Amino acid sequence: MATATIVFIPMTVKAQLSLTTPSCVREPEAYIAPGTLASMAYRGAFQKEGIPGYQVLETEYEAGKITAQKIVEAAVKGCFLSNKYGVAGYDNYVSEVKNQIELMIQEED
Repeated sequence: MATATIVFIPMTVKAQLSLTTPSCVREPEAYIAPGTLASMAYRGAFQKEGIPGYQVLETEYEAGKITAQKIVEAAVKGCFLSNKYGVAGYDNYVSEVKNQIELMIQEED
């Protein structure tokens, strides 16, 4: 009688950031004004998604660790902003979030 052997080979799989959020409990907003999104980030709304708030946001933004793109992605991942229409990929939207974050940082300094 022949026996079969099953061998499991562990593999490392890199997760790719998916800008769709099918597991959202609440319905994400189709659009959030860039100034509002920047303000949300500054107040710490995206901490669960790895974006710190207040002074730590300022420090990490100025150091290049946090970017406007990361803030937009965090808003999508956190089910605040829908990416149904590809807002997270619009350069103009991300650029406006960047401008708003930088304005807030300048006002604080």
